[in-house]
Amino acid sequence: MSILNIQLPTRRQQGFTIVELLIAGTLGILLLAGVIQLFVGSNKNYTLQGQLADIQEDGRFALMFLKEELQQGGWAENPWLARPAAINMANSTDGVTDSVAVAYSVQAGGVNSFDCNGAAVAAGQIENRFFVGGANGDELLCQGNGGGAAQPLIDGVTNFQVLYGVETDASCPDGVVNSYITHDQFVAAGASVLLVSVRIALLLSSEENVLPANESHDHQLLDTSFNTNDKLTHRLFQQTIYMPNGIFLTISDPSAVMDCMTDLI
Repeated sequence: MSILNIQLPTRRQQGFTIVELLIAGTLGILLLAGVIQLFVGSNKNYTLQGQLADIQEDGRFALMFLKEELQQGGWAENPWLARPAAINMANSTDGVTDSVAVAYSVQAGGVNSFDCNGAAVAAGQIENRFFVGGANGDELLCQGNGGGAAQPLIDGVTNFQVLYGVETDASCPDGVVNSYITHDQFVAAGASVLLVSVRIALLLSSEENVLPANESHDHQLLDTSFNTNDKLTHRLFQQTIYMPNGIFLTISDPSAVMDCMTDLI
């Protein structure tokens, strides 16, 4: 019996052609570019959201701190005795950025015996002045009268504005705000107006450039228009704070107010 040697035809093995390699390389580059673009976009969005979260946190903290301080303005342990003016206008200013100095009586041995820097004030009145400054000129600072350097509350503050809500019915005050005026207008008005509330505005900015190009924006902070032209993101925080001690001074004698209003009817 003979064995037949049968040889099967063999296929020639071939590699990829240069055209196929070029197509595959191009597709790989396009895919890699898409992944990189997605990563860069996600990273920018993450940075933006982080900056916005920081601004939101700083803004809420600043408003809360300022509200607690301003509402103490004019406080005295015995409300029937002489009390300090809620705002020391001599140490407050009106300008490109404003400042406001809050004053209230010292409570001997109580919580109201330390200024905003934590320094003890033995007697008299505590005065905390809030203004924008610092090494980079963008910190909201508080300077107490107990001694020591001003301490920062938050940074990234582009502008700070203050208006004063006043009672203009000096002959028959009812404790209702008739208008909001600037510091200089308040000083010029003198005894013809009574302080009822304070309105504050803070324009905060991100610490990093988060926009692809400079953008120009006009911001309205109370009575002041302020322009920014940069790659930062900005947020405006505003609040009206009623001054309970100021209102108390305007209507400290309710019967007299009622008599006065009755006479006007």
